[in-house]
Amino acid sequence: MTGESTDGENLEPERAFHLVGHEIRVDILLALWRAPEHALAFSELRDRVDVRDSGRFTYHLSKLEGRFVRHEGDRYELLYAGHRVIDAIRSGVFHETTEVEPTGLAQSCLDCGSTLAFEYAGHVGTVSCPDCGTTFLEYPFDPGGVDGRSVEEVAAAFDRRTRHVWALAREAVCPVCSGTVAKRLVTSATKSEDHYASHHPVVASLDCQRCSFFSYVPVGGTLLAHPAVVNVLYERGVDVRKTPLWRLDFVVDADRVEVLSTDPRRVAVVVSAGDETMRVVVDDEVNVLSVDG
Repeated sequence: MTGESTDGENLEPERAFHLVGHEIRVDILLALWRAPEHALAFSELRDRVDVRDSGRFTYHLSKLEGRFVRHEGDRYELLYAGHRVIDAIRSGVFHETTEVEPTGLAQSCLDCGSTLAFEYAGHVGTVSCPDCGTTFLEYPFDPGGVDGRSVEEVAAAFDRRTRHVWALAREAVCPVCSGTVAKRLVTSATKSEDHYASHHPVVASLDCQRCSFFSYVPVGGTLLAHPAVVNVLYERGVDVRKTPLWRLDFVVDADRVEVLSTDPRRVAVVVSAGDETMRVVVDDEVNVLSVDG
């Protein structure tokens, strides 16, 4: 049996999407994903997909071979590209509309001390203060992250995923396609209407050069893994890894960012914990130049 593509052959994107654009082919990929070791014999696979016409089933299976499914002997195994199709389906982004009404969290507002609330709509999670109106974090999040979790658990997952995305992009690796991410600081004259862009004097622009991923990140958000920041805060009782982003004032507080120069662009982020205060200077390419204090 010969498929329409081989794993070593480059395809036009529209042709690749066409290969999986049939419900039987999607059912085949799902059946392999659910199987032990993501592999099945032909007869088992056909039984699970439940297509009575053997010729029809064989035809659709053949279109997946080489690119999405590996065929060795009587065994069919899900390939990496097949897993990525499953990932896209299970993320829920393309076909699910999920919402979470504003719900109080077990954390207080840094500005007024009121209870913060989490909500989710339009594939975007938001943590804000209903009383003073401050929005502390607003960022894309897949519907799959909502399924099966309490609101507190969703908010925690939202926090962890957001910082993971920021960390990868900060290291110039796209969290979506693994392409190269261009990094630079942008001011109000160059940034779009984005939550962080609207109330921070300067933000880090992280823009993938291969796919559509882009993000505006608070400058403090690029320091979450910097050893000086992590160590000083940890020694004073603040574990950056376990403290939600909306509770880290050097990340969410625009007043913690000081513009030092515009040509070349330099900013300083003030990080404090207890009696310790330090200024972290960041250059135009979002690199740390110095840590003082």
